[in-house]
Amino acid sequence: MKHPLTLAGLLLASTSLCATTAHGQDATGFGTITLDPIIIQGLENGAVIDGYRANTVSSATRTATPLQQTPQSVQVLSPELLEDQAVTSMSEALGNVSGAQGTIPLQTPAFESTLLRGFPAEFYRDGITSYINTGDANAMAGVERIEVLKGPNAILYGGGVGTPLGGVVNIVTKKPAPENFTELGLTFGANGYVEPSFDINRQLSDTVLFRMNGSYVRSEADQDVIETDRYSFSPSLTFGSGTDTRLTVQGYASRWEQQEYQGLPAVGTVAGDFDIDRNLYIGDPEIPDSHTETRKLTFTLEHDFNDWWSNRTQFRYGKNEVEQITQIILTNEPDAGTSDWSLYNSYVPGEQTEYSFNTSFEGRFSTGAWDHVLLFGADYSRIEDYSLMYMDYAGTNDLANPSGWPAWIMPSTLAMGEGNGTYTTSGVFAQMQSSLGRLHLLGGLRLAHLETIYDSEGFRRRDTLKETKILPRIGAVFDLTDEWSAFAGYSEGMKANAFYFYSSSPKPESNRQAEIGLKYDGGAVSGSIAAFRIERENVPVTDPTDPTYLTSITEGQQRSQGVDLDAVWQPGGAWKVMANYAYSDAELTADIPLGAAAGSKLPGVPRHSGGLWLDYDARRDTGEGWRAGAGLHAVSSSPLDQMNTYKTDGYATVNASASYTRDGTTYALAVKNLFDKEYDLPMYGYMGGRVVPGAERQILVNISKRF
Repeated sequence: MKHPLTLAGLLLASTSLCATTAHGQDATGFGTITLDPIIIQGLENGAVIDGYRANTVSSATRTATPLQQTPQSVQVLSPELLEDQAVTSMSEALGNVSGAQGTIPLQTPAFESTLLRGFPAEFYRDGITSYINTGDANAMAGVERIEVLKGPNAILYGGGVGTPLGGVVNIVTKKPAPENFTELGLTFGANGYVEPSFDINRQLSDTVLFRMNGSYVRSEADQDVIETDRYSFSPSLTFGSGTDTRLTVQGYASRWEQQEYQGLPAVGTVAGDFDIDRNLYIGDPEIPDSHTETRKLTFTLEHDFNDWWSNRTQFRYGKNEVEQITQIILTNEPDAGTSDWSLYNSYVPGEQTEYSFNTSFEGRFSTGAWDHVLLFGADYSRIEDYSLMYMDYAGTNDLANPSGWPAWIMPSTLAMGEGNGTYTTSGVFAQMQSSLGRLHLLGGLRLAHLETIYDSEGFRRRDTLKETKILPRIGAVFDLTDEWSAFAGYSEGMKANAFYFYSSSPKPESNRQAEIGLKYDGGAVSGSIAAFRIERENVPVTDPTDPTYLTSITEGQQRSQGVDLDAVWQPGGAWKVMANYAYSDAELTADIPLGAAAGSKLPGVPRHSGGLWLDYDARRDTGEGWRAGAGLHAVSSSPLDQMNTYKTDGYATVNASASYTRDGTTYALAVKNLFDKEYDLPMYGYMGGRVVPGAERQILVNISKRF
């Protein structure tokens, strides 16, 4: 690609930006940006996100860029949407995003199985990788909004073990604000659900701000035995608010505790000549709780050198702890001619330590008729991971007519590895955004380095990977009219895969995405439609020459392509409407040795999915009164396993909610699965896939007070 300006030329160019600029408080999750005063005023007053509609975010470029000028599909789940829908899990929130399949809420938050565009997504928190999304991964108390980027995002996101593949789910947390308020809430309802929450903000001085929020949830489930306890707590402190130099210190503590839930096998649920009770909990009902826990400390330093140049630097230290305790089944089929399954006592402890650092410089200037935004910087991420798995045979049970579960006993046999993994990613990057009239160009390069070391003490082996590669990103947007714009983009990524043994030198996984689409912003109606294709190579697959089947080779190939649509209708009155639809075709493009053939569909990815939410809010003028909304979420059948032997049926569910606000107190009612639809979900990635019965009708009541 021929760049319109070289880096040397940019550094020598005169910074002749004519517009007067100002400084603004962080409202994007990536810090204060030097902008035109009209945009800055919008950031401070919340005009950038109005109701369900967003027009400027920074997750895609790390610069505050209008969505109409961003050559990528980006969806924003606003605070108002999350509140109106009474969202209680990340999976539920992602039902508003085309082509997204969330992790089952009952699943232990130690393995993230969220998919975007058919491939694994990664969670980031304020722009920094969360690697393993442990603790209370579904806590919503500290969430300001959720920004979703689709496809490889290699230029600006490279933590954990490399490039996010299916996309990034960036959780933008609540930050200290220059005001004083306290908000207390209590939610309660079906299955013993109780959730007290709080949000306290104080302006300690003209330049020092403090905020603290958190929640605790205790609940049961439709399934027998299960009881969940989870909490999150997020204090933060900002120094230098309103000045040229600002430091924000954020803490985060979170814990989840519950009996490990493994779902149900395919035979007896979606297949077979007998039925397993949908609410069955497999295993010893007296099994100890599993738990995950996380502690994070984040420092964010922002400095405006002048009206045109600024820097943002982040450092995060995190510690995760995982303990999975299961009486597990290993197959989707019973013993031949029976409904008996073998059970194994399993114990999987693990600890991870995370170090993340990134710094970026942003400059805004003009050369002739061109306006430019230059971003360049570097990042570093190091994950130290210790994990192992013990497993012993426990006995059998008839899952169709269970009785007398064997007692869970701490296993002593090392099953799948004991080792220490160190995963390091680092890189330097440069990105240029240039605009001339109706044309908006984006180009960037990342020099990415991956290094992984996995030592298995139990199996006395060591796998290492080192790779350095230049990763490009290019994109263009052309404003066809004042409302319509056309965009195209291309990006490449590289990542490693943890938790594998390799029979030969491993290769890093490579991926690339091409995307074209249209965006519309006519005021009342806004949205985008995009066609995409993602190709994935060097995916780990079982080595057919290893008789133990414990090692892998990096020879797998996959592809996902389709169309997705997201739209918001907000005419300016009380009505708000949000809709999404995705057509996804994700499959293998090369045979898996001893496994599925090319053309097999990837598990957990429905061909069709979509949703619609309608809301009428009479409070928008005065802040008091009532609102009501309802929505539909529909999904076609999904393969359960890579061989496509089993699949779940399609389904559609309806949710509804209503609330009334008076004198700062809000009374809200939400009904999930209003018509008590019976349906099944694929539990992607759990021992060849499992079935999870969808949640039955759930009624929740919330009372909150702001003062």
